[in-house]
Amino acid sequence: MKYAHLRIHHAPGTHHPMHAFEMEHERIERAELRHWNMVLDDTNTFVFRVRGDPDPFGAKLESRDATISYSLTPASNGVFYCCVRERATESDEGYIDAFARGTLVVIPPVRFNPDGTTDLTLVGTPADVNAAVEELPDSMRADVRSIGPYRRRVGSAASRLTDRQREAVAAAVECGYYDSPRDGSVSDVAADLGVAPSTAAEHLRKAEATVMRQILGR
Repeated sequence: MKYAHLRIHHAPGTHHPMHAFEMEHERIERAELRHWNMVLDDTNTFVFRVRGDPDPFGAKLESRDATISYSLTPASNGVFYCCVRERATESDEGYIDAFARGTLVVIPPVRFNPDGTTDLTLVGTPADVNAAVEELPDSMRADVRSIGPYRRRVGSAASRLTDRQREAVAAAVECGYYDSPRDGSVSDVAADLGVAPSTAAEHLRKAEATVMRQILGR
């Protein structure tokens, strides 16, 4: 079994309407698709984790003809969750068709980035993973961020991190903080999270401590 971390680039005008909305709205920073069900009676149900203001997000959902029902949590530390049931759209079907191949499974979260790209992880047989990357629709292009054998450990260190620690680590990886030579800084992580550098450093220290203890079995 093989995994591939992909960054998907979308042709102009082909973004999912909610992703396009998130990119353009100044009070929505980013969103992640955490859970979803299979298409049932032409409807989908999704759970999103969103950094930003829930009010414009809810208003956008309310205005969409595809929305059947939704529920938003209050924002906590700038983050809220949304569960939405909607009628399947062409955009949804485009995503599903692109990765509905043989053994493939999309591993959450799926991250919708402010620059219009989408980050996701595929798991499946080598043949199916390779085919998915090479045979995307013309509206999509994939950058392979990493690829290799899939060996997920149950109870891994990542599962022990808080959401905020995981966000900090993701921002650090993205900005090059863990590269050699190092490209990013704690200040870059802080700017991405919208916190003080000291707070970003604390999140990273706690996350690193958790990972190191897990490696040593403590």
